[in-house]
Amino acid sequence: MAADSLSTGPPATGPGQSPGRRWSARARRLAQRIPPARRFPLAMAAVFLACSLAWWVAFYPGLMSYDSFTYTWEATTGHWINDHSIPYVAGVWLSLHLSGTYAPLTFCQIVAAAGLVGYLAAGLERFAIRRRWIAGAVVLCGVLPPTGEFFVFVWKDVPFVLGALAAAGALLHLVGGWLRVPRSARRSAPGRRAPWLVLGVGMLLMCLARNNGFLTVVCTGLVLLACVPWHWRRIASVTAVPVLVYVFLVTVVYPAAGVQPQKNNSAYSFFYADLAYGYSKDPGLFTKAQLSAMAAVAPLEHWRTAGAQCWDSDPLTISSQFHAAAATTNRSQLLSAFTTVLKRAPQYVADAQLCRAHNAWAVFPDHPILVAPVDYTGPYHAAVVSHPELAHNPFHQAFHSRPLSRTAHRAGHWWYDLSRTPQLEWILWGGAVWCYLTYAWILRLTRRVRRRELLAAAAVMAGLQLTVLIATPAPLYRYMAGPTVLGVLLLPLACSRLRLPEDPP
Repeated sequence: MAADSLSTGPPATGPGQSPGRRWSARARRLAQRIPPARRFPLAMAAVFLACSLAWWVAFYPGLMSYDSFTYTWEATTGHWINDHSIPYVAGVWLSLHLSGTYAPLTFCQIVAAAGLVGYLAAGLERFAIRRRWIAGAVVLCGVLPPTGEFFVFVWKDVPFVLGALAAAGALLHLVGGWLRVPRSARRSAPGRRAPWLVLGVGMLLMCLARNNGFLTVVCTGLVLLACVPWHWRRIASVTAVPVLVYVFLVTVVYPAAGVQPQKNNSAYSFFYADLAYGYSKDPGLFTKAQLSAMAAVAPLEHWRTAGAQCWDSDPLTISSQFHAAAATTNRSQLLSAFTTVLKRAPQYVADAQLCRAHNAWAVFPDHPILVAPVDYTGPYHAAVVSHPELAHNPFHQAFHSRPLSRTAHRAGHWWYDLSRTPQLEWILWGGAVWCYLTYAWILRLTRRVRRRELLAAAAVMAGLQLTVLIATPAPLYRYMAGPTVLGVLLLPLACSRLRLPEDPP
């Protein structure tokens, strides 16, 4: 009788249930349809997407910088120039013509970031890490201003970091698979093809997102080769193919499509900055011919005063006293002068390089790290001065913020300002600390498991750091955004329970 009375109650999802319970039951049924292996990465992707949507609502249609308006000027006025990522400029053009705003582009960025974070989280599971720690790292990455708000920027650095996320996630999957193969058979087990394909796509995205992205790809490939040399064929493929595709686009496709070659001196600004620094230290290093070439480009006093500081190459090259056309004409003599400094006083070149890249190696930087502001007026007005056509651009309304929630905008601005506390800058915006932490976790695991393959998990991080150490114009946060994002997401490696294969679990 009691059993009959119980069976007469309303069904689990019947009309007697509250709307909340019905939606909960539908969500559980939907979750049960997802394969178990995909539930956790999809959940992590959803968590990160929720955090990113909060930033997107607060700074709709996206955060902007001087470069954002330069992309718009190039895309909407027919000035397609290969000084920025052409695929990304094309994305800006498509977003503006579809909606009149940057919103579709920035929304696609946060969706792609969420998917790649979920993929990386699945790779971390292979290292015997509790899911709670992985989830905590994902939430932390989505909440912190340096990492959470970054994917809302209209910046070519965003797809560059997305490529680094894809490559790092693929390596976690590969390394996790290699560790399950006996040491004696590791040379004959390259791993599944899917992670290698994702690794190649990530490398290609890094090449296409930045003109110097190929340098990061080459550095990452060399580090991988040093870690797992027995997989050299596949490493060569995922390294060489993206670089060759980039070279083919730059030398064949872009000129055929009418894209103008790079006209400024940004590719040589590092050499000119090192030259100016050497001149400020010892003017007697140079010959009369070299000094004449330098004077034809800019007054020697400008070379000396601009070179006296080593933090930024822009004061030298982005100045009315520096003539870009004359620099192109006298390029051979200027490079000869740089070679003179490198041969006779290499300490000046090393000093200038390490000075500009201090946020890539210094734990406590002794110079402020340059971070893009979250306001729009300064970059916009500076861009209009350089590109007057922007003032009458038909997409003028897209250049300004229209937050979907004023409360969210104020809260996001407050949280960002709090993160700029000088005492916190070294860890939140520096990037170098996250590199060292990641190396420490991976080295500790390598000593515990005694498998050399584990070192490959840090290859992308090392490639990103080496690129900044080799060539960077200034200590800009965006150049170390990739290591910062990866460092936060890889924090759970500190909680890995990996042991030697013969040890009990």
